[in-house]
Amino acid sequence: MTGPQDARDIDRDSDAEIESILNELSLQEGQQLLEALTRGDGSDQDAWLPTIAFQEEVLEVADAHPHSRCAGIHQLFVLKGPVDAARLRSAWRKLQVRHDALRTTFGEAGDQWRQKVTERTSELVIRGATIDEHAMTETVGRHRAEGFDLVNGPLARAELVLGRENTHILVLSWHHSVVDGYSLGVLWDDLCQAYNDPGRAPEPIQQGEFARRQSTYRIARAKEAALTIRARYPKALDAPAVARERPHDVDLGGITLRWGSDERTALAASADEQGLTLYMVFLAAYRSALEAKGLLSRDAPVWTPMSGRTSGSLGRSVGLFMNLVPVFGSLACPAEGETSIEALRQGCIEAFDRQDVPRSDLLDILPELPMASALFALQNTSMGAGELAGVQRSMPRPSGFPATDPILEFDSPVCGLFPAALSVGFMADKSLAGVFEYDRTRMDVATATEVTRHFSGLIDKAIAGTFPW
Repeated sequence: MTGPQDARDIDRDSDAEIESILNELSLQEGQQLLEALTRGDGSDQDAWLPTIAFQEEVLEVADAHPHSRCAGIHQLFVLKGPVDAARLRSAWRKLQVRHDALRTTFGEAGDQWRQKVTERTSELVIRGATIDEHAMTETVGRHRAEGFDLVNGPLARAELVLGRENTHILVLSWHHSVVDGYSLGVLWDDLCQAYNDPGRAPEPIQQGEFARRQSTYRIARAKEAALTIRARYPKALDAPAVARERPHDVDLGGITLRWGSDERTALAASADEQGLTLYMVFLAAYRSALEAKGLLSRDAPVWTPMSGRTSGSLGRSVGLFMNLVPVFGSLACPAEGETSIEALRQGCIEAFDRQDVPRSDLLDILPELPMASALFALQNTSMGAGELAGVQRSMPRPSGFPATDPILEFDSPVCGLFPAALSVGFMADKSLAGVFEYDRTRMDVATATEVTRHFSGLIDKAIAGTFPW
């Protein structure tokens, strides 16, 4: 199907002409193409598959709290240039055909979740409107309010809002049970590939295959990790933190932090001189700030999300492969009173090697492991490098959107809620933005402010090269 000529030059269109474009992109034509793409692929669409470990946690929370961050990721893009609506609609269909995760639905068998790949997809919704901040906020808000149907699907949706003067918005919505942060860059690049070139790229490993693989080794790996933790960090198991029951309506506070591009460059250079990564520097400062206020014991781990993709063969795969991993190691204090980051560095390396061990399995074997101590994430996953031909993409954050994606509500375990979380993300302008979240029922704003002030002070010292490692 080819789009009408006017679709390539939206800036000259009147509202009536935009409406004409939308009418030509009929659902009937879309269904005919979808049937052609999915006909006779030989796969068993009715086979139930095991779920991935972290999916089980997300599904439980999303089922109980359908409008929480566990239930959806909503991306907003501004597109400047002559967008071909017909090509984009076709590319959206091809993206769903390429990645089984986007056509997955879920069911319950007793007290266990299961998943299967279906032929059900969603159509790219196309409409016309004036493009401004109100339109952006309204469109994303509508997607959040609509939610997803886990049983019937689809768990991926898209909407293109055509505006005047070659400025449009695109909203992509995914249920978090089938898409993690790493997947977002893959999905964008594959959407661009499908839009720009009708050829097919090599098939990725699918989410269902990953689930089968994980089911064969997950318990053995959890037992191995539990033995290691018990031997190396016995004090961490002496007095586990008590998780607060996750309330129906979470009352979270948030404090935003920012560092400019020059500060980011200086911080990276300072970290490199110490043989550290940015992740290690931020984690060290975060731990120190929490410990100084008595909010984290020296032996307790800080939990951190990792991609779970331990093999390069999963680099182009889409799904929820991520996992939450405990990172041990405080800043050691020798007799002279100086600090050393070596213990924390070693804890980070161990955690990276342990990222394939499901949190739920580890806690089943080590119930005394503090499961609600603190959260930290450095969100350095690519949002994709691809571009739609002739179109420039930007990712604005309208008022009311956090500086970077919060993690407290999403990454807290099913049965509890972490008291605090820090999420730091890389911005498009090369700056860094962070958000410190905290449970208002356990931390007041004065304490939260002191934590962020202490943390920011340590980062300033690291930037200046005066942090006493």
